[in-house]
Amino acid sequence: MKLRLGIFVLSLLLLPLAGFWISGSDWNELSAEATNAVAYPAATLLTTLMLAGYILFVNHLVKLLTGSNPLKQQYDYLLSMAGAGAILAWLLAYLNLYAASWTALTGNPAAQFLLDTPLLALLAPAVLSTRALLGSLPGALKHLSQGIAIPAPSDETLAASMAGIAVIGLLGGGAWPAQLFWLLWLAPLLLLTALQLMWQESTIFSGLANGDWGRVVCAALSGVIVANLTAIAYQANGGILQINLFHPLLAQPGYALFGLLCLQLGDVIAEKWRGKQRGTMFRQKKKFPIPLIVKKG
Repeated sequence: MKLRLGIFVLSLLLLPLAGFWISGSDWNELSAEATNAVAYPAATLLTTLMLAGYILFVNHLVKLLTGSNPLKQQYDYLLSMAGAGAILAWLLAYLNLYAASWTALTGNPAAQFLLDTPLLALLAPAVLSTRALLGSLPGALKHLSQGIAIPAPSDETLAASMAGIAVIGLLGGGAWPAQLFWLLWLAPLLLLTALQLMWQESTIFSGLANGDWGRVVCAALSGVIVANLTAIAYQANGGILQINLFHPLLAQPGYALFGLLCLQLGDVIAEKWRGKQRGTMFRQKKKFPIPLIVKKG
């Protein structure tokens, strides 16, 4: 798990930078072209409180529908997802330096980091909580499990294809963001999915081969709901959020991608609570603790 996450983080950090360097551009040009907006601390704080209240409310609804409270029963898991989700959100903010798909806030970097991190840490748990609510609706998962089956090639072929496209997206997005920004944003999900396949783990798309669309649809819809709710709350509290795309509606597929990425990251983090780790399967057996002395006849 740690190795996969390390490869994922380093790839997102280094490959766009390598593509930017290959293109012959200068970092000062990138900073000058980025669209900036003044940070609004009050808007961030109020949005953080709103999102925390939303998570509590959604988990209460899940408890009413199912009788179980995910926030209580999966507290350690959701806490780990908050930390991993905050890192993921900052990585996406780093990719936005190249793509400039939304406004970048200006201000004291240290203060902005301390102010924004709690809000970003709540995004992934909010997505997973929303997905749990959608999945607990009567008949929802049963209906979605009867969809069209999509045959897939072998895991090795699929992993190699996804990894290749992800590398091209990260390199190309750093070099030519105006043309390949869409592939840059698709790359994190493809890369994390490819790493799962390389480690012979299931992915959020595994059920599609049997026509089970439940995880994909619920995760994508959860990303759209949480991202729109957060954006609306931030703007309602006085913040400015500008989407620098051809049309504002183009942000919706990005929100859906974020939901899928949160769920796939959640699957990786959940391995810590799944019992035997993959690495323990290949450990050598311990030697017999009692030494044997053989006397020569």
